Amino acid sequence: MGIFGGKNRVKGKSPATTLIAEGCTIIGEIQVENLLQIDGHVEGQIEAETQVKISQTGYVLGDITTERLIINGYFEGTCRADHIEILSCGSVNGEVYSDNLSIEPGGKFMGLTNPSENKPAKMLAHQEEQEEAKLLGNNDSTM
Repeated sequence: MGIFGGKNRVKGKSPATTLIAEGCTIIGEIQVENLLQIDGHVEGQIEAETQVKISQTGYVLGDITTERLIINGYFEGTCRADHIEILSCGSVNGEVYSDNLSIEPGGKFMGLTNPSENKPAKMLAHQEEQEEAKLLGNNDSTM
């Protein structure tokens, strides 16, 4: 029986990491289902379902949408993520949409922070109910 025999092998579901290596330049749109690590240069729009990590040699200009964004290189643009970490060698210049932003000592941030645009459905429904009640209340008082 070989090590790589297929019948008795348990198939694990480990997330794959897409790597953009140092010295590589990509201009355009990137979409990945799992993890993305950028050691090179990217200009454009990035969408990664799970995580984007910009390493110390990484340089990104554009927009990033992901669940977790870790920046230890340079990022300029707009990012939207549930969790954003700017590490000690990280530098961000732009606009951030997140409810969880952390900056390590030495990390640099220049720009605007905004709350996450992804509000839970319950919260949105409650806000809509309040707005409707205000409108109905205002209409009744004018009659």
